[in-house]
Amino acid sequence: MKKYIYSSVMMLLLCFEVNAQGSLTGKVTDKKDGQPLIGAVVYIADLRSGAATDVNGKYELNGLPSLKFLVQVKYVGYSTISEQVDLSTTKNKDFILNTSVIETNEVVVTGSAFTSNNTRSSLSVIPLDRKELQSVGANNITDAIAQVPGVSGISTGSAISKPVIRGLGYNRIVTINEGIRQEGQQWGDEHGLEIDQFSADRIEVLKGPSSLMYGSDALGGVINILEPIPAPLGVIRGEVNTQYASNNGLTANSIMAEGNSEGFIWRARSTYKNAASYKSPFERIYNSGFNEKDGNLLLGLNRTWGFSHLHASWYDANIGLVEGKRDSSTNNFLNSGGEPVSDADVFTRKLDLPNQNIQHVKISSVNSFFIGKSNLRITTGWQQNDRKEFAVSRTEPGLYFRLHTFTLDAKYYLPEVNGIETVIGASTLQQKNMNKGTEFLVPNYSMSDLGGFISFKKNFEKVTLNGGIRYDQREVKGDELSDAGNILFDKFTSHFSAVSGSIGSTLKLNKFFNLKGNIGRGFRSPNISELSANGVHEGTFRYEIGNSNLHPETSLQFDAGIGFESARVTLDFSGYYNFIDNFIYYRNTTNEQITKDAITYPVYRYTQGNSSLKGFEVSADIHLIDQLHFENSIAYVYATNIETNKPLPFIPPIHYRSNLNYSFKIIHGKKFRESHVKLMLDVYSKQDRIDEFESETKGATVLSASAGTDFLIGKQWANLFLLCTNITNENYYDHLSRLKDAGIHAMGRNITIGFTVPFGLK
Repeated sequence: MKKYIYSSVMMLLLCFEVNAQGSLTGKVTDKKDGQPLIGAVVYIADLRSGAATDVNGKYELNGLPSLKFLVQVKYVGYSTISEQVDLSTTKNKDFILNTSVIETNEVVVTGSAFTSNNTRSSLSVIPLDRKELQSVGANNITDAIAQVPGVSGISTGSAISKPVIRGLGYNRIVTINEGIRQEGQQWGDEHGLEIDQFSADRIEVLKGPSSLMYGSDALGGVINILEPIPAPLGVIRGEVNTQYASNNGLTANSIMAEGNSEGFIWRARSTYKNAASYKSPFERIYNSGFNEKDGNLLLGLNRTWGFSHLHASWYDANIGLVEGKRDSSTNNFLNSGGEPVSDADVFTRKLDLPNQNIQHVKISSVNSFFIGKSNLRITTGWQQNDRKEFAVSRTEPGLYFRLHTFTLDAKYYLPEVNGIETVIGASTLQQKNMNKGTEFLVPNYSMSDLGGFISFKKNFEKVTLNGGIRYDQREVKGDELSDAGNILFDKFTSHFSAVSGSIGSTLKLNKFFNLKGNIGRGFRSPNISELSANGVHEGTFRYEIGNSNLHPETSLQFDAGIGFESARVTLDFSGYYNFIDNFIYYRNTTNEQITKDAITYPVYRYTQGNSSLKGFEVSADIHLIDQLHFENSIAYVYATNIETNKPLPFIPPIHYRSNLNYSFKIIHGKKFRESHVKLMLDVYSKQDRIDEFESETKGATVLSASAGTDFLIGKQWANLFLLCTNITNENYYDHLSRLKDAGIHAMGRNITIGFTVPFGLK
């Protein structure tokens, strides 16, 4: 057996070395005057490899497999180039960029097994770069991506926010980070994403079902958080990020260092955030502070045979939970001892009860091996999520979950035949949850997933066809659990299986118009709370009871989009209709109540029925002059529970967003670039299509403004931005805030200042 394993490994390594070493060098210049473009990024997504041009506009990529790849060249103020380059025949490639007020042609990797130009993707994928994410002054990573039309967040205070895409959230959204799906009890109302927002270099948001690629839970969409481009060969560099926000005194500091020595790459980042209670337009919200510590480490090899990257991350957050209890005579908030809190004591960084402590440790290995003209990609991951909720004692948690998750994902890309790209893949997930506290909401359980798929893509001159099919099965085993002689959870075993898939196409009608359409079938197995919940979750204001007889949700979604692009105008329209069989929801149908710890709660039981969601997003970017961007977007979703003929819960209102952005001209050789001033307007309509346990919200108009610039420090570009949100101190309720029913308004005026300062060691 040892000889067999040794021989197999040696043969596999020999296959890797079949690929001759390739390289790509060249120059990036301005078409108008032929001047070199300094800092233009040349990137090959499939290799996780890239380089920035030097002072002469030259770039150099070494140690590449001699195969064909999609190369992207990007520089602010210029049209992005995405071009297939065969490295077996091309060693030198110059790129000439055109100045353009429209920056499109982005390369995307989400939603399809194949890296492609976004106009060649039949799915709706919106990319956000690092500067866009950091300059919005968000408290968490979900709020940072909520600027995308059709994306919003279910919030619990300023620290906790859960992504919602086209009206679907919770376990209907898959988040990918460091190559693997994030698993951290995302079924909970006040369970956010345990991810350092400073570690994200780029985020791609896929709107629509993507169970073909990601299996269960990708019914509503995918958030793919992508790592930065590794440092160039022979370079050691880093950066310091710091932000301060006036409203809640948020201080956020992050430091990163990275290097590349002959293809051995490394990166380390550490982040600390601390915030006091935030302030609505007329009062400060007691116990809404938080603090967060993060650490990230990357070790990897980039070689001619591919790459192998090992990621490790650690997240530790303490978050206050707002209950909203008030003194009847003064209307002041009450502390955990039932005493009124004075105005002077509300602004504090010290957390009162109840509060959460969340720790998340994650290790993942992302690998890509080129075998001849084929490509084998293997990703494995292990995660431990510890979630403690303190309601009575500051030292002994009531609810305490420990969740272990192991994932394995493998994809094999076959050699291209007659222009047809094909990939086959398989994945598995093993999960185990343990209760370690004194209170119980879900039982100890284990979960096992297994799935496989095949997908294809064919590019014609103006048409792209793509499709695939997938089969998944899941087993969930819940353990019996007793407390003080009372059986809280019965033992159960549930089996689920589903076939999913998609087929889509894109068409470039002419140089102005392009069309895309997709039909996708997604599915989602019931989560552990829906199957077995039996208790009160702190802050939910209700008692939930699960149903072990639930069936998986299955959806059929139709997507269509049309895009227009000219020298000064881009227009995009995306429409969708999503029909979901066996949609899972909870109901208090008979005014059932239960008393626990002298408090009476309404009882909500999980059930299911058919539902539909339909809507659209429209965006327009109009350039009145070269430097003046007038960006507009509107998103609308109409969701109905067909069984009850009532609206679905937590559906965002119509949201109109308008940005007026003036960018100053880029002058080569100057010490400033990418300077801008921006005026932003968010208009939220009234939301009166609500489920029976929700309350309607009035409309609101929120005005914000920002300014920013890059400036030269030595030979490196630093960044400075200033942002003021809710300038007029508008007093309103966020419809997706879980605190609005406790009379808690959205955050008032907030001024954020942020710096990013790079440093080079070698």
